Amino acid sequence: MRALAALAVVPACLIAAPLAAQGARAAAPVASQSAAPRGGDSEARALLDRAAAQVQRSGGFRAPFTQRIGNPILGSTVASAGTYSQRGPGVFSVDFTQPAGDRIVSDGTALWIYVPSATPGQVLRLPVGSAAPGGVDLVGQFFTRPSERFTITDGGAATLDGGEPARRVQLVPKQPMGFTRATVWLDPKGAQLRQLEV
Repeated sequence: MRALAALAVVPACLIAAPLAAQGARAAAPVASQSAAPRGGDSEARALLDRAAAQVQRSGGFRAPFTQRIGNPILGSTVASAGTYSQRGPGVFSVDFTQPAGDRIVSDGTALWIYVPSATPGQVLRLPVGSAAPGGVDLVGQFFTRPSERFTITDGGAATLDGGEPARRVQLVPKQPMGFTRATVWLDPKGAQLRQLEV
């Protein structure tokens, strides 16, 4: 799935995701990429660690997102959009504008899923934590000790549509996390997250 905006999140049962750090504008798809330089993995690791430190210091962030979830069995794709806000590890909300009124909130102890577009009048409460199926915690998964949690590979320089430079960094979880790989695009100078794809 490609992030067309800054950030996306859904419950783990729907696995999706794109993201951006505080103050980042919506990122566009990647326009071009080049091969990673020699020794780039250590540079990519250092850049990701800088991005993680910025997110941890910020105390929270808010970003628009878009997502597409494909169902290969039915041959269909569902698009959604909205705003993702995170105040710290495990405390976040996903407010959908498409479909309007859907909402996912984690208070750090439970994940609350309200999706009247699919199940009118029903609210689901799921446990959160590393073993729970309760959703994607972007700060917890991607910005808490990323060098310890992922095998990090430099994917080379990239230019996002609109000419914005970025460094593509590929992540493979060292332990099961509900996905097998993720790619982040970081600002090569300031280490701000521009785009995330899971």
